[in-house]
Amino acid sequence: MDTREKIIDAAQALRIASADAIVVSGYFDPLVASHAERLAALKPIGAKLLVLIATPDNAILPAAARAELVASLRSVDYVSEFTGGLTPHIHLEQEDAERFAALLKHVHARQKCAS
Repeated sequence: MDTREKIIDAAQALRIASADAIVVSGYFDPLVASHAERLAALKPIGAKLLVLIATPDNAILPAAARAELVASLRSVDYVSEFTGGLTPHIHLEQEDAERFAALLKHVHARQKCAS
């Protein structure tokens, strides 16, 4: 299956969310292994998982690229851009912001060691 088929528009996302899917939002910028683990853990057996791609200030990757990456995860059934109109059950944006800050700190420390 072409994982891009998992990427849906806002109207489809609303229908799927109304059909009892688990709805999760996050930045996924960049997508890292812990995202895959977290999303898999959030998906109950037999449930559908809809992931909404939110966009942080100064995103590294465009939303479309992040949507394709998230869609490639086995645990994710559907992906849509977070445009409002839906209320996620779980917000991962704060976790993502903390993860990004830690990554940035790590990169800066590595750059100081290399010079």
